[in-house]
Amino acid sequence: MGIALKELFRQPARFVPVGGALTLLVVLLVILGGFLDGLELNQTGPYRAHEDRLLVFADDSELLIQRSRVGPEARTALSSNPATGDIGSLNQVVSTASLADGTVVDIVLFGHDIATATIPRPSAESAVIDKALADQQNVEVGDLIGLGPTAEPAVVTTIVDDLSLGSPTVWLSSTRWRDIVQKGNAAALLPAGVEQALVLEPAAGNSLADLQAAVAGTPGITAATATEVVDSLPVVQQQSSTFEGIIGVTFVVTLLVVALFFALITLERVGLYAVLKALGARTKDLLAGISAQAVCVSVIALAAGFGLSLGFTSLLPDDLPVRLVPARLAQIGVGVIVTSLLGSLFTLRRILRIDPAEAIG
Repeated sequence: MGIALKELFRQPARFVPVGGALTLLVVLLVILGGFLDGLELNQTGPYRAHEDRLLVFADDSELLIQRSRVGPEARTALSSNPATGDIGSLNQVVSTASLADGTVVDIVLFGHDIATATIPRPSAESAVIDKALADQQNVEVGDLIGLGPTAEPAVVTTIVDDLSLGSPTVWLSSTRWRDIVQKGNAAALLPAGVEQALVLEPAAGNSLADLQAAVAGTPGITAATATEVVDSLPVVQQQSSTFEGIIGVTFVVTLLVVALFFALITLERVGLYAVLKALGARTKDLLAGISAQAVCVSVIALAAGFGLSLGFTSLLPDDLPVRLVPARLAQIGVGVIVTSLLGSLFTLRRILRIDPAEAIG
């Protein structure tokens, strides 16, 4: 292994081709992962804002809020469960917001009751908006906006990041939400006591898992964590399957690039390896040296690829949904190193066939 590492540092030009190819593949993997995470995060903000709560839907809704109707009987049953703390409503409707300059933008209007770590509890005439609306339309705290077709007035009191649901979101109290929906689109108004979804807080001394287990048998409803709701969304499933397929193919290409490069290198070194075997080197020592070179090259390529990716994404337009998530970068890093290591092992068969007698001629 020592000889292999010395060769790597004394003759780095020999490894430039594979290093350059790996660097470009790392950039591609990071951008693909950034698009996947960006698309998912930009379309699931309202659910992820309830990560410390349970979301309750009708049992035939497949965890889709637009298809769910939870009646008062279910709410009564849940409130009587000793594991349940506070219960709040969660409703949404696709609507519009009229801005001070006359611009009308598409939004998703939410009505809720329970504050979370992300969303404060709105007052009667106030509105909480997400940063997407603020950035796109230069809306600031204190601005007056009109909500719904009738442009019902609401004052922006808070701007919260990462609440987008494909479109910007605006958050109101449940009472105010029903009032605006009734005035703008009475057909979309829910009957009294019926909600699209409920938000449950665990009672004191109960964990989220305890609460989910306690309410599992309640008739007519399904209780799920925010992660389960996000994973069940059709748009998330479709995007994940598509991008993960492309990312998987890219890792296969990475494996082939490393395997081909080190296979060619091994062919060039047949004489050297024969001499080393004649001097007592074992096959596993030679293979360990090749693997060490592959890992070192992949680590350098990762560093260069991550740096180029950060520079490239900073030049992209703000409306492109690319987000570099640390967990995704860690997955790519581990994946590239493991793939490079596996690629280097393709040389094993050729090394085993080397005869030390060739060194003597």
